[in-house]
Amino acid sequence: MLTIVVDAMGGDHAPACVIEGTVQALQESSNRFEIILVGQSDKVDPLLAGYDTSALNLKFLHAPEVVTMEDIPATAVKTKQNSSLVRGLHLCKAKEADAFVSAGNTGAQMAASLFVLGRLPGVLRPTIYAYFPRLTEGLTNIVDVGANVDCKPENLVQFAEMLTIYQRYGAGIERPLTGLLNIGEEEGKGSEALKQAYRLLKEADSKGKITFLGNIEGHDILKGAATIVVCDGLVGNTILKFGESIPEFLGSLFKRSLEALLLSGRINKECAALTSGMFKSMFEPFDVEQFGGVPFLGVDGISIVGHGRSSSRAIKNMIFMAEHMIEKRVNEHIAEVLSEQ
Repeated sequence: MLTIVVDAMGGDHAPACVIEGTVQALQESSNRFEIILVGQSDKVDPLLAGYDTSALNLKFLHAPEVVTMEDIPATAVKTKQNSSLVRGLHLCKAKEADAFVSAGNTGAQMAASLFVLGRLPGVLRPTIYAYFPRLTEGLTNIVDVGANVDCKPENLVQFAEMLTIYQRYGAGIERPLTGLLNIGEEEGKGSEALKQAYRLLKEADSKGKITFLGNIEGHDILKGAATIVVCDGLVGNTILKFGESIPEFLGSLFKRSLEALLLSGRINKECAALTSGMFKSMFEPFDVEQFGGVPFLGVDGISIVGHGRSSSRAIKNMIFMAEHMIEKRVNEHIAEVLSEQ
């Protein structure tokens, strides 16, 4: 049976929503895996008492320390060895668990994953990606979205290779398409680093490691021109945070306009309710909680990170993502391909 470790203290709404999501995952999966919940017993025990967990494959491990969102990643990993984050990853390192899940400090989780689990053979830098909606069927992933701010051209190429492997084996995309985010489509556009990355991506394409479309621009992301959009972590994180703000921003404008129409009598309540439902459905593709979280690609183990604002639904789906990564053997495929280089 698979064992998944869940950080009970990770996230803005922890531990309550983490416990709720964990229980939901076990109930909906009919106990097909085991979960070890790691956290502070004085905070977790009273909340767990509110659920009937007698029939669930659920264990609890006390960890007295917590890595907060304000902690400096590298410092937290070194000084908080008894935190739920570090103790949970050590369970994976010791092969007592198959995956780790947290909605806590992303930087600290990356640092701890590297420190405790290490890198897969051949990996220069682990990376993290994000999901973006698209007009066409399927999905778009942007990589990197914050794990690596300063990226060398060879890093960008390897990000594309790892995400290609993930999309093939983890997402069932037969032919992932890679685009290099740039200020123009022409080959000679961008900084020297981007020009070199372009050449290396073409080389990787010629060797059959990726399918490279060339440069793409910002307006191509939502169009779905590529399934993989490659950029450095500064650019990727900026795009990610901007994308997350779109539904809330447009929702505020819509609400203001709808209220004005209702007050003026130009539409009735039934029409407003119908319009609101249509508007809400438009933004379902922006719902990141349907995926829950994403794995750190290139880490020698499965470490899934979620948004700090994760709800119980997101926690549940993060656990299912961990199970999916184990079953699809994505890490094994990455190690197999990259070690050959």
